[in-house]
Amino acid sequence: MSCQYNLLFLFLCGFAALSVSTETRGKDLLEGTSYIIKLTTRNNEKPSEIKWIHDTRGHVLRWKGGKIREISEGVSMEEDGSLKFSSVSLKDTGKYTFNAYNDAGAEIGKGEVEIKVYEKAPKPAVKIICTKNGNATLTCVIGKREDLTLSWYKEDKMIQNENKLQVFLSSTEVQENKPYSCEAHNPVSSNKSDSVTVSCNEMKAVGDEVSFQLDKIVPPSVTNITWKHINSVRTVKAIEWEDRDTTIPNPIFKGITTLDTATGQITITNLTVEHSGVYTIDINGKEQEQRFTLTVMERVPKPAIKIKKMTDNPGVVYLICEYSETIIWRNSAGETLTGSKPIHPKGEFINVTKGGNPEIFYTCTLQNTVSEETSDPVYERDLFKGEMLDGH
Repeated sequence: MSCQYNLLFLFLCGFAALSVSTETRGKDLLEGTSYIIKLTTRNNEKPSEIKWIHDTRGHVLRWKGGKIREISEGVSMEEDGSLKFSSVSLKDTGKYTFNAYNDAGAEIGKGEVEIKVYEKAPKPAVKIICTKNGNATLTCVIGKREDLTLSWYKEDKMIQNENKLQVFLSSTEVQENKPYSCEAHNPVSSNKSDSVTVSCNEMKAVGDEVSFQLDKIVPPSVTNITWKHINSVRTVKAIEWEDRDTTIPNPIFKGITTLDTATGQITITNLTVEHSGVYTIDINGKEQEQRFTLTVMERVPKPAIKIKKMTDNPGVVYLICEYSETIIWRNSAGETLTGSKPIHPKGEFINVTKGGNPEIFYTCTLQNTVSEETSDPVYERDLFKGEMLDGH
């Protein structure tokens, strides 16, 4: 072979030795998962020296002459020289480069891989803030997580896929009483909040307690806080704090109303129907945007089932549950039974046909928005024995 061809051969060999493939890619990983960054060499040649380097932490692993000379916690080396993470953590985020050499010290492998490790997305919560004119602002509460993006849903249909913490609803949208939810997600996980039905009306039963609090902190410079109660007839002061003295001007709030002057929160215990209405707060004489609507309802009474026997059909009786609230019929198996049209102006009935099982029983439950009560059970064995009389 001529000198010219010898020189060409040496040039090509040298070029091949320097032309080591460089791999650059990205990988998103969930914290706690295992992962292997593959090491590749020219022609799958077995290296005698390997270096794995993190872009900010320096050497992660050094292996030479069959021995590990340096290694970071949480990693190990596979038989082929690949870098294995048993459980990735946030600190493992970054770029990793590897260099592989043969016995002669020639580089036979080189590459770069970037990984990003993320925490699992938390379950968010939807906070509702009602404002003047019946409008509302929904806030997706996710804590201090900058890696998350958000989506908003109305009745499980996406309405906004922008990374916004808040959604504004007009009074018309609030009155629809539709469920809303938000979803937090990053490249490796997602989590959706519980659905909340947007309503600016707090529903309570007589005897309950309620608290209203601003969505912002009351500054220390405040010297006057006044909560007002508005109903269809008039506006009155519920409680007032001024110059460190607290007064309760209106008698329906005395003895049951307290004010936290640090947060502005008002708490009313032992509620009555009279406490229904709209509540607003003035701070240093200025009315705030937030307002709260409260409806207090009477609790339903415990119903009693009345029995009516039909003279033309002794194998059938009618069970009558009175009152106009929602009525739920159930049998002993817990099955909900469909009621018929009322035969009493304040009630609902079902007909029961003799079935031969004396242990079956029936109950009815009165229910409104804030309470429910269930009757004592009526057994079939008591419905079809002897002479049946009206009433029970």
